[in-house]
Amino acid sequence: MLVYCSFCNATFSMTVLKQIMLQYVSVPSSELKTLFNLLMQLMLLTDPLQLKRLQCIIDGYVDENHTSYEGMLAVIKINHINDSRRSYQCIKFLVNLANKCTLAKDYLIQTPTKWQWAVNWLKRKMSEYYWTPSNVNTSNEDSDSKSFQRTISAQDTLAEATALLTELEAHEAEGSVMEINNQTNGESSEQENGSQGKEEDVDDI
Repeated sequence: MLVYCSFCNATFSMTVLKQIMLQYVSVPSSELKTLFNLLMQLMLLTDPLQLKRLQCIIDGYVDENHTSYEGMLAVIKINHINDSRRSYQCIKFLVNLANKCTLAKDYLIQTPTKWQWAVNWLKRKMSEYYWTPSNVNTSNEDSDSKSFQRTISAQDTLAEATALLTELEAHEAEGSVMEINNQTNGESSEQENGSQGKEEDVDDI
């Protein structure tokens, strides 16, 4: 019902979104899974407001009353020490969102540096833990603990997050190459124009 009522309704959509954003920074980590299921439905809602919702969730939002709402990338960084499970679940949510929504992936392409920090942090967390028999049935989503645990699911999330980062970096590198080529072509055109101008001057003499 919340998702249905959010369709093409800016006021209602942002009210729901702000409430969710307040929740994902404060509720126990074990309750994030249900909250993120609702948020995913809202993010996948295709209407003229979709990009704005994605921007708010990824980068944060400041409303007309100057109240700040933290985006996922900020939540990951803020909680990476004291509530690492929250940070991990935010990374997992963004990975799943990017895999399901091309618009979200395209938007993340614009912030590869922030995403790189999140991926590198998860790599470090994974390297801090060794596999034990207890890891098999452990979940970072169903426990009230704030400490991240190395699990099979976390390994899969890291692999997908790394693949996404590689794609973002490749896109960024491609953009840099195109920019260099454009600059080179521009300089070549200027040189050609300059040469033509000199030839015309000589002809006039």
